[in-house]
Amino acid sequence: MSNCVVRFGGNSLSKLPVLDAFANQLGASGKNTAVIVSAIPEIQQSIEQGIELLASNAVSTSHIMQQISDSVVQKIEIFNEPGISELLENELNSLQNLLKGIEFTGDFSLSLKDQVISFSERITAAVLQLFLSKNQLDASIIYPEDLGLIVTEEFGNATFLYKESFKVKNSLSEGIILIPGSYGITQNGKIARLGKRSADYTAAGITRLTEADSLQLWELDKEFKTCDSEIVPNANLIPRLTYSEASELSYFSELSIHPRIVEPLISKHIPIQVFRLINKGKELTTIINSESLVTPNVVKSVVHTDEIAVLKLNGPGVGFKPGILAKVTTAFHHSGINIRSVITSQVSINIILNKNEIARARTICKELPLSSVSEIIIEDQVSLIAVVGHGMQQHHGVSAKLFTAVAQHKINVLLSGSGASDLVSYLIVDQKDTQKAIKEIHQIFFE
Repeated sequence: MSNCVVRFGGNSLSKLPVLDAFANQLGASGKNTAVIVSAIPEIQQSIEQGIELLASNAVSTSHIMQQISDSVVQKIEIFNEPGISELLENELNSLQNLLKGIEFTGDFSLSLKDQVISFSERITAAVLQLFLSKNQLDASIIYPEDLGLIVTEEFGNATFLYKESFKVKNSLSEGIILIPGSYGITQNGKIARLGKRSADYTAAGITRLTEADSLQLWELDKEFKTCDSEIVPNANLIPRLTYSEASELSYFSELSIHPRIVEPLISKHIPIQVFRLINKGKELTTIINSESLVTPNVVKSVVHTDEIAVLKLNGPGVGFKPGILAKVTTAFHHSGINIRSVITSQVSINIILNKNEIARARTICKELPLSSVSEIIIEDQVSLIAVVGHGMQQHHGVSAKLFTAVAQHKINVLLSGSGASDLVSYLIVDQKDTQKAIKEIHQIFFE
């Protein structure tokens, strides 16, 4: 059984100093360690895009495999490995056979899509094993299907079934174990993915199932800070967060953790420790647990995302006509479109969606019988800016500060919202004002 569960990102395979620190820490730990591995981004992107292109006969299997092979070679050259291992070659061959099947039939099921994409983590684990071997560290790979990691049959967005996954606790052998993250096995024996960026959700599930003392996240792509340091260079690390604050930060921003990472841990009060790998060691940057800490200014962080758009259903009677929102949300659910938020008035229903789904959402709304809706408008050149921290409903000055920061600098707020929880207030602004707004909001709360 594992004494330590670590989530290690595939992005870090491009950084030799991080890899050296990773190997040094594993070698010095003296523990049984389960390392949950997320995919090398370039490989996952090649596979995800390749599936769609193959089905439409836009590319060939050999073209996609060449892209993936190039990515693999590029990674192993970073740590001066001259050739691939037998296991890595087998993974590449198995992936190629599945892709050829899609190319031949011109079609694929959701379960087959999940199975194919799972090779992005399987290949990454094999590359990481090769690196550790070069550093005289023996590491075994155990796949989620062999662990007995059982999930629901919701392909692309599955959920752990903890009672059914009872075998996991005794399935981990001693030493360093590499586990491809982001997927599990259904009770019918099919591979189902747990969503995007979900290796840490897998790691949290395994932490709970093995009764480990904590979950460790090594080398996040973006650390938990008071703001994006690319916009505010002097942004500070956040030393402590609650489960809820961490979830909100990951939901509203592009942080490299999954919003559901805390779900498996809450009932057991298992903390998450975030480490930075540096100088062949590790440095603790943030602890996430159930402790609620309200800071003097309430706000812990200012976060944003540009990957949203607003769908406006306008009409003089939309606020009086019952059932409009129910029709829309039902249709979006059946089409797999996620609604991020809804703000309504008597003359407009504003639905905040992911930008890459907005055009499809408008098409769906045009086909619905929405007699009170006179026009459908898309606002897609916008950004969502959120301030996150416990205690907002008890400290009414937060909203005043937030609006003061943007009003004093003549930044137009298109939409605003708060009150859904005690954690978040947010604004939607024009993208041309995003960086200016973030700087002013950060200054009024932190400087």
